Amino acid sequence: MTMQQHSAYVSVHLTDCSPLDADAVFDILAAAFPADVDRETATHCEQLPDVANPMVWIRTYDVRTAGRAPKPVSLHGEVTADLFGCHRPVRELEAVLSRSFSTAEEGHLVPGDQEVQVRLGLTSRVPVPS
Repeated sequence: MTMQQHSAYVSVHLTDCSPLDADAVFDILAAAFPADVDRETATHCEQLPDVANPMVWIRTYDVRTAGRAPKPVSLHGEVTADLFGCHRPVRELEAVLSRSFSTAEEGHLVPGDQEVQVRLGLTSRVPVPS
């Protein structure tokens, strides 16, 4: 993997959500960025001890590829999304999420000189079907 490839990758960590909501978010991102780095492997999920909702769903996306424009989809609850990567790719991925969900930036950190971490709260822009 070259440095240019690595700088185009964004790691997405979803918490505080059901598996169905995690799948809905990842489906939007897979459509927008079809060269999903994790396409050959299952979504990574970690069990966190002593947390009310102990799952973290993790996927990595290569934002150099352009796919379908996202459409709004329903979520059953709020999803917390942590985005890790270089500034421009993180903002591109965030823009895709904001076209499909209502987003609220809940935090912004700069862990290194080239990387950022953005925490977003995602909620439905469309009603959940009954």
